[in-house]
Amino acid sequence: MHLGLLASTHDVGRDYWLRLAAGLDRVELEIGPGDCGFLTSAAVRRPDTLYVGIEIRPSSVARILERPGLPDNFRLLAGDGRWIVLNLLAPDSIDAYHLYFPDPWWKKRHHKRRLVTDEFAAAAWRTLRPGGCVQVATDVEALFDEIAQALQRAGLVREPWLRDTQDPACGSYERKYRRQGRTFTHALFRKVDSGS
Repeated sequence: MHLGLLASTHDVGRDYWLRLAAGLDRVELEIGPGDCGFLTSAAVRRPDTLYVGIEIRPSSVARILERPGLPDNFRLLAGDGRWIVLNLLAPDSIDAYHLYFPDPWWKKRHHKRRLVTDEFAAAAWRTLRPGGCVQVATDVEALFDEIAQALQRAGLVREPWLRDTQDPACGSYERKYRRQGRTFTHALFRKVDSGS
């Protein structure tokens, strides 16, 4: 399900997202939401926000969309999140990105497949609203350092942020890693309003 994104003849702006669910005033995207544990829990807690997941595996999308009782302010689409951010989203259209436990693509020759590159970071900065942010959590410290450097080179300002280890709003990887006792690295990267 691509929610009409690919039929768009122009950048997909804020108005597009807010038409998907009446009465909302924020748009937050998670790229690679897995089982959508974070998104669906967050949508229940924040009914003023549209939570959108972009998942590359159509079979996962179909399975999740079959669940009964999904929140009205939750949407899930099948697609390459990196490509969508780079090519479809309009400037100043997204309030927050959630990047939780992205695939580290361990082999050197696969590093080009990693989600956060300088190109992606620049697109995230462009598509975020002033004051918007990218929230990042991973259990791979070296990957976190690369992500942080790319986002900061793009102009996003790093702020302290810790995910509550008891927060039920989390995906399957985070639940698994919590049980294993892994250490997480977290931060928030904000698009600072040039007028502030």
